[in-house]
Amino acid sequence: MQRSHLISYMSDVQNFEKNMNNLSGKWDLLTLLGSMSNIGMDTSETRKAFEDLLDEPLKRLIEETFNKSLNELESKAQTAIDILIRNLFERTADIGFLATDDDIRDYLLFLHSTDMSASDEKREIKIKKKEALTERFAEYVSKYSVYENIILLDTKGKVLVQLDHSNPITVSKDPLLQESLRTYQGYVETYRASDLTHHKPSLIYSYRVCNPKNDEPLGVLCLIFRFENELKSIFHKLTRDNPYIALELLSPYGEVIASSSAHHVPIGSNLPPRNNEDHQTYYTGFEYLYKAVKTTGYQGYNGSGWIGHAMVPLHLAFRSSSRSSFLKNDLFDRVANAKTYYPQELQDILDKAKKIQSELDITVWNGNVQIANSVGHESPFTKALLSEISKTGEETKRVFDHTVANLNTAMLIQYLEDLKFQSSLAIDIMDRNLYERANDCRWWALTTTFRECLSNINVSEENREKMNTILGYINGLYTVYSAMFIYDREGTIIAVSNPGDNAVIGKKVGYSWALETLELKTTQEYVVSAFESSPYYSNRSTYIYNACIRNFNEENVGGIGIVFDAESQFEAMLHDTLPKDDNHVIPEGMFALFIDRSGRVISTTTATIKVGEILHLPVSILELTPGQSDAQILPYNGTYYTLGATCSNGYREYKQSDGYDNDIIALLYRPIGEIQAIESEAPTQRVYTYPKANGTEETSEISTFFVGGSLFAIESKNVVCSLVHQELTSILHASEYNLGVISYEKRMVSVISLAKLLGMEKKYDKERDTIILVKAVIERQVVYLGLAVDAIYSSPEIPIRSISHYSNILKNENSLTKAVIIPDRAEDFGNEMISILDIPKIYLQLIQPYSHPMHKVMA
Repeated sequence: MQRSHLISYMSDVQNFEKNMNNLSGKWDLLTLLGSMSNIGMDTSETRKAFEDLLDEPLKRLIEETFNKSLNELESKAQTAIDILIRNLFERTADIGFLATDDDIRDYLLFLHSTDMSASDEKREIKIKKKEALTERFAEYVSKYSVYENIILLDTKGKVLVQLDHSNPITVSKDPLLQESLRTYQGYVETYRASDLTHHKPSLIYSYRVCNPKNDEPLGVLCLIFRFENELKSIFHKLTRDNPYIALELLSPYGEVIASSSAHHVPIGSNLPPRNNEDHQTYYTGFEYLYKAVKTTGYQGYNGSGWIGHAMVPLHLAFRSSSRSSFLKNDLFDRVANAKTYYPQELQDILDKAKKIQSELDITVWNGNVQIANSVGHESPFTKALLSEISKTGEETKRVFDHTVANLNTAMLIQYLEDLKFQSSLAIDIMDRNLYERANDCRWWALTTTFRECLSNINVSEENREKMNTILGYINGLYTVYSAMFIYDREGTIIAVSNPGDNAVIGKKVGYSWALETLELKTTQEYVVSAFESSPYYSNRSTYIYNACIRNFNEENVGGIGIVFDAESQFEAMLHDTLPKDDNHVIPEGMFALFIDRSGRVISTTTATIKVGEILHLPVSILELTPGQSDAQILPYNGTYYTLGATCSNGYREYKQSDGYDNDIIALLYRPIGEIQAIESEAPTQRVYTYPKANGTEETSEISTFFVGGSLFAIESKNVVCSLVHQELTSILHASEYNLGVISYEKRMVSVISLAKLLGMEKKYDKERDTIILVKAVIERQVVYLGLAVDAIYSSPEIPIRSISHYSNILKNENSLTKAVIIPDRAEDFGNEMISILDIPKIYLQLIQPYSHPMHKVMA
């Protein structure tokens, strides 16, 4: 898809284009000057090759810049709607369960069976029952703080009891009442203005309360969700790191029903979803980039068809982001700049640029050789022109290298930012889920039947069965628990939710958390076990949430324990937060963990790491403060990974003000590549600084090249040219150093492997290696020879004083080196010297014994 019209908003793309335009101007000039030189240097093909290649990184840079912003919008919009849907899924269970509450049923049955006008005594009883039920509603909301009001109505719409005394409603005509009385579903979900909520848009969960004996409706129960408060919390968390993004919740028709920036995108305004592939829109006269998404749902629940929507002004959508402080370390730089880890398409761009530069180097190198062999016709202008062409080629390739490196770095940064965000999402889902567990245990501890049964020191079999039945009913509705049990004031289990657990009835809970539970002072307190192996969870590790059961004299008479199904629930949470491709497949090698502050694994999505295993992680990860996130590149098990981490911070009062302290850290890992790969990557080519001649010194032209990482030289007068992509023909009975022959200007020329002469086992690679064609005069005959090298380097003119010939005493008669170049400073050559090869000697020792007349021509 063409996105060139967006370049004006993309500063990184503009900088790349500016650099390439500057280089294009240089190539124009060099092409003109090359055509005027005495060697007819034509750079037009090189220039065209670079310009053709330019389209690839430019398109990639535009796409990466665009996708980074769009992905951020999509991620935030998706998270907003999915987090909300997860929350509301819990609410659908709440209304169905609370509508069966015995206290609510008993109050309605009392009203139906009593003539309130009969006596003052009965009216007094009614008042007390209403006060008691109002207190029970208050207890519920104090635990499930996501609700702002609870309203109980009769079947005609008359308000019987409500928690919010400031709400003036006495009779409701809202259609949700009749729907709640007739529905075949387990709940009714309504979002709109209602007379139940001061005629303001509200989210209401309602359901009928029935007579348990004949299932006849007695009334309707309504839970008023703190909708605005919840969305404000979600939006704040998702926009705090990028305030330019506006988040909205839309109706299926595009009406804004919640907004992170209501003064900018007012509630009630319209942002109708569009089938717009560019994801661009106009709003209030400005251009925006936007993303609209539907929920992925949760356990089959998809809410009311709402849409998550995120938008950002186009002129702010592609701002260049600076590298975050957590990325500024040596390991990140090493990995980010290791070409081994580049995506294949980026490696292909570099390979193409390198090939173009290599061919240019050959042309320049051969041009310098041509000048060196043009006796009496040396041109300083042409020599300088060739040098400038070479420098411009190298500069062009550096721009490609730099751009590709930046693309790879940006990709790694995006991985890290994504993982950091996803880890915060994973821990948020955990906190929100466990918030509900803390609520559940405290609310169920207030069940009237439990309180009545445990008031007796000796629990009858009939009462035990009552409690078993209620626990079984609850456990059937709330499948996040593997088991539930009730223990008495001595800590002895007297009722269980699963008949299969009857064997534990009569046995004492031998854990400190049971004793702590029995000593709690209020109904707002609860106790959670450590994450440890438990016989109540088949000797697997989990959390058990506990609350004290008090009789009607406010005495502690027992406790309820609910066993969280940690293994499946935590793994599902982690799995849901792992990023997935368009086919909903998790990228290969990715995994996620929950750990505690010691590095002990709480949950895992990979079979290679077990629950209970201790991971050795940096202190910066293990000591994250609550709510803090981090991202790093870390080695693990022979592989480099990008890692995102976030420490839990609780939800609402959970872990914030309720006295419970248990820091958990979510980790998401994405593999980059094997550690050995970066270690084996070829080192960067060394830059050599040659000796410089003053204006009066005699000089010599040399041509240099690499073999096995070392630099060698030949006097340029002995060089014919360099050749690439040459096919070799093997010859029988040749020297072990002879790779074969090539054809050059109707001559057969033997090719020698300098690598083998140096004792290296290296095969000739026609795509990578270069053959230097050299000549020498032997016995008044010109002979030709090919030298296979790794790569040519440069053609400097150096002072004669820097060339040191071997003395006859030091020189071995079999030596193939005639002299060395001594640098002006030792560090110029990396404390080495450059050997100048003796071409006649190489020919006489390695070729002449196998020579054929076709190799020679008379001088």
